[in-house]
Amino acid sequence: MPELAAPVPREEALGAARLREEGALWPWIARFLWAPALDLHPSRRALLTPGWPEEAWRGPASLRHLSRHLLLDAGLTDVPRWHSGATAFRLALLPAEPLAVLARRMALALAGNGWAAREGELDEAETHFLAERAPLYWQDAAPLAADDPLLAGWSALRTALAGQPEAIRRRFAWKTPQECDAAAPGTAAEALLALSQRILRESEEPWSSLFASPVH
Repeated sequence: MPELAAPVPREEALGAARLREEGALWPWIARFLWAPALDLHPSRRALLTPGWPEEAWRGPASLRHLSRHLLLDAGLTDVPRWHSGATAFRLALLPAEPLAVLARRMALALAGNGWAAREGELDEAETHFLAERAPLYWQDAAPLAADDPLLAGWSALRTALAGQPEAIRRRFAWKTPQECDAAAPGTAAEALLALSQRILRESEEPWSSLFASPVH
């Protein structure tokens, strides 16, 4: 939706009426837009702050500083337009834990029977998903990647956001592994977004993680 791509004045984006309209989603929207360090993927942390101890990533002051650094360095200081009713935008808001589960299950569905030789790497729930649910969700299984097959799930989620404004896509990229930056899109974004919804309806309906206040 091109009309969402242009930045809007901060006072317009953050007016009281807009905040009331967003309701329970607002804490997650604010976290996603202005506190990206809170959900920065571990593979990116080491590159951003080499040698930092893990406990440094739990300090509020450090996280605020790192969030400002990320946004300034990426030129993302303007308030972007967003549409909280858009499925892809809500997908981008998902917290780290359910997002990681979704990425794994996307990878399982996309490769299908290609996982047969590596089922020992899966837990019981994933084995059940692969056998019972994945064939219903996705019929065009691709060959399993030899190096890190789970990256396919993360790459698919990034592709699913292809229709979102660049400012949203770039923030979401920070929540995914660094290795995904070089991945080339394959399957159409619409198909991958639809797959993500099928999986989420089973485990996150009605996306309950987004209606609980995030812990800062």
